[in-house]
Amino acid sequence: MNTCSRSARLSLAALPLLLLLLLPRPGAAQVGGIAGTVRDDATAAGLAAVLVEVVDGSGIVVARGTSGPGGAFRIGGIPAGTYTIRFTSPGWNTATLAGQTVTAGQLTSASATMTEGSYSLNPITVTTSKTEEKVLDAPAAVEVVSSLDIQERPSTTTIDHVKNKAGVDVIQTGVQSSYVVVRGFNNIFSGASLTMTDNRISRVPSLRANISHLTPTTNMDLDKVEVVLGPGSALYGPNAANGVIHMLTRSPIDYPGVSFSIAGGLRQQSSESDATKISGGLPFTGSDEGLFHGEGRIAIAPSDRFGVKVSGQYFKGTEYAFIDTEEAAEREDALSCIQSSFNLTNPDCLAFSEGLNLTDPEDQALLQTSVNNVCRPNSAGTECLGRDDNLERWTLDGRIDWRPTPETNVILSGGRTQAISSVDLTGLGAAQVVDWAYNYLQARLNHRDLFAQFFWNKSSNDETYLLRSGRPLIDRSEIFVGQLQHAARLGETHRFIYGADLLRTLPDTDGTINGKNDPDDDLTEIGGYLQWEWAIDPKLDFVAAARLDDHSRLEDRVFSPRAALVYKPDPGSSFRATFNRAFSTPTTLNLFLDISAERIPLGGPFRYDIRATGSTEEGHMFMRDANGVPMHMSPFNPIVCPPGTPPPCGSPREFLPTTVAQLWQEAVAITTAGNPQAGALLGLIAPPGEGDVGIVALTLDPSLQLGAPASGDCPAPPFCLTPGGLAGIQDFERLKPTITNTFEVGYKGLLGGRVLLGVNGWWSHVTDFTSALRVASPNVFLNGQQLAAYLTAQFLPLVGVAFPDAATAQATALQIAVGTPEAPGIARIPLGVVTPQSVGGTDATLAFVYENLGSLDVFGAEVAANFLLSDEWELTTTVSVVDKDEFETTARGVSERVPLNAPTLKGTAALSYRSEGGFNGQVRFRAQNGFDANSAVYIGRVDPFGVLDLGLGYKLPGLQGVWLQVDVQNVFDNHYQTFVGAPVLGRFGMARIRYDFSPF
Repeated sequence: MNTCSRSARLSLAALPLLLLLLLPRPGAAQVGGIAGTVRDDATAAGLAAVLVEVVDGSGIVVARGTSGPGGAFRIGGIPAGTYTIRFTSPGWNTATLAGQTVTAGQLTSASATMTEGSYSLNPITVTTSKTEEKVLDAPAAVEVVSSLDIQERPSTTTIDHVKNKAGVDVIQTGVQSSYVVVRGFNNIFSGASLTMTDNRISRVPSLRANISHLTPTTNMDLDKVEVVLGPGSALYGPNAANGVIHMLTRSPIDYPGVSFSIAGGLRQQSSESDATKISGGLPFTGSDEGLFHGEGRIAIAPSDRFGVKVSGQYFKGTEYAFIDTEEAAEREDALSCIQSSFNLTNPDCLAFSEGLNLTDPEDQALLQTSVNNVCRPNSAGTECLGRDDNLERWTLDGRIDWRPTPETNVILSGGRTQAISSVDLTGLGAAQVVDWAYNYLQARLNHRDLFAQFFWNKSSNDETYLLRSGRPLIDRSEIFVGQLQHAARLGETHRFIYGADLLRTLPDTDGTINGKNDPDDDLTEIGGYLQWEWAIDPKLDFVAAARLDDHSRLEDRVFSPRAALVYKPDPGSSFRATFNRAFSTPTTLNLFLDISAERIPLGGPFRYDIRATGSTEEGHMFMRDANGVPMHMSPFNPIVCPPGTPPPCGSPREFLPTTVAQLWQEAVAITTAGNPQAGALLGLIAPPGEGDVGIVALTLDPSLQLGAPASGDCPAPPFCLTPGGLAGIQDFERLKPTITNTFEVGYKGLLGGRVLLGVNGWWSHVTDFTSALRVASPNVFLNGQQLAAYLTAQFLPLVGVAFPDAATAQATALQIAVGTPEAPGIARIPLGVVTPQSVGGTDATLAFVYENLGSLDVFGAEVAANFLLSDEWELTTTVSVVDKDEFETTARGVSERVPLNAPTLKGTAALSYRSEGGFNGQVRFRAQNGFDANSAVYIGRVDPFGVLDLGLGYKLPGLQGVWLQVDVQNVFDNHYQTFVGAPVLGRFGMARIRYDFSPF
């Protein structure tokens, strides 16, 4: 069935329901309104962004609104009756006005004052249900970072503020770079959790990576961050299976004024031997490097109906040092190629030529570009420089708010980040980012219960490159998203939220990332949802939701139901039981990636290309002969020539029969090329038959090094036995979405008005988990023992002709057949590779692919507690547990292991102080246990660590709005690493002066 027509029918089917619910409700004329102001009790200043709720006698909120910049509010559409009006705002003590009478057709006046509190235990959240609600009322576990917490802490990126929240896992790969997910299953270049800014998906388009420093949002403009633990697909659609991290910025109407800050800092890194041992890289010279970070925000609100703001930042610093062993080896080859003036007979030049037509001038130029990217000679030309550790970026963000009526809000926004220089880790190794631009435009409309938005995200880059291969990474991809949502009430106890989403992803990598798939790699996703909220009674709420999504490149639609029961025995506590079915679709990389990562040299011009490739819509099928045996490619095929014919005769891209006779021809050819005398000996004997020497299928294990100790499963490290041998090689099916079914129970409550306690326990059953890049191409060898025995039997009759004695004949047979690691014999040489037909390139290719890995079950729990020790002191603690860090699954009949890539146990604690005199301070501690990491080329062990951070701030007396702030991470300079391939982190400190004022 045509996917476009299916999507259209899905939209048309939902249209009558949308039109019906958008019609005016009977009795709308029997309503009145409430208007007034809310002010600071101490200064009488108007308070903006205060949530005003109209509550009936049974405790049901019948209407709500938000105060404007002068504290004014107006709420219409309230049925006639008597109500309590509740005023709440993070950081302020809740105020109430009881006995307020609303008369039909009239406007009731009601004003209130609020007193400031140091801490808020039950803030407002909007992410869980796409509507305003208290944390205690939300049908999910929600963690909130308040505006005051953000203002008090200097930070290089906005994502730093969630690191101490329950259930959050962080891979910090540098001064500003990190990959953050919720509840594990992290990866390098991860997009496992949905990240949003002001309802806009803020991941890098197409690549779907959560790269926080590419988001234009500044700390100065950030109002709060909400973290929803657990699946969110029912409302948010695909790729919210682990949770949602939502950043909300400040409206220029509600928060007018000018703010700017200047910060200087120091990142320290020791060169001690234990730091190098932890990192897994080569020794480096430690250093203390400075940094600069400037931020600013200007927001103007001429009235309570219109406002405009501009915010921006500039950051410059030096990255933590790390010398990758693979990058160092590539630089040696690149330097050799440069010194030979790019002579194409130099094997070190050919090592960078995979996929290139070296008779084409453009491809010759690309070869030189790749080599020069890997090895940038310094001015003296005597050494080869590696990574550029200079960090530099700037961002600019703008927004216009227009509120033509109290119930209508139109928001236009746009922003740009220019990452001038950085090093970011990808699944193919580190990338040197050069002038990568991230842009967005967004338009939003809120009118009563209607929400509509359109946004566009785009990458713009053509200078970034991979540090291991030098290959450019061009990305001009973009995503267009349209969303429509409406809410309607049925009586006083039923509320419906329904909507539809359209996502159009247009990758554009100029062949550098998606390779041969670039001409046909666009995606269209369309979905619709309905959520029903039923207030069974004032103490019991039921929420049910369902969503249906269609993906233009996937075979089946995806159904995502959700159900939650929330019991509130009193206003200060709630118990919940939930079920969520969420899903993650394959990324464009999973589907269309086609890029050469690096190569395995075999001597001279012979090599294997290591190529990362996506599944497309077909999966990966192996070429098979008439007997069903998988065929192979051989890098030695060009020298397998008929007698008397000089090479080249064949192609390394030719599929060849995987038979002893064929492999023997390849073995004779490569032996003759490297040792003509040994080749002449092989020409004197009869070729072995199928019963003489066997074929061994071995698969490369990237976690093993050449020369590692041999074992039963890995007789020739880094090659290990392929399960089932040649007969066990199975095709890879097309990718399916990963489905996550999660059952969760939780409690959140205010205890004695001074303690907020949250406890979550959950179980997830995950099916069709999408792997990281993994080897799909076994190599084929001749059996060493059998070959040595066969050669011995063939050489013994030649004693006196080719050998002086039997011992020499036997020793020669063993040397030719097996050899040594330094001088490998035939059986140590991977003569061919069994590669799927779908894999591109110009060389014999060892393919890395993605695949679905069966099902797994994971159990976890989080405990978070906030203790108000006094009006000035607060203690927060979290503990997060997952039952294991590795899970066994079955794929293509073979047992596989899926890494959590996150600790099974982690915890945080923070002691905070805020005084009326303007002083604030915080001591933070976080610790986690170790875990085995396995993400594409990054495989190894991450050790446990504990880190203490310190923050201090002071509002200068007599200079209203001036803050001095200091934040130090890793106070005791412990050496720790958050993931394999990431640098060892040391002490990091920032001192900032911030000034907030309102000149308008």
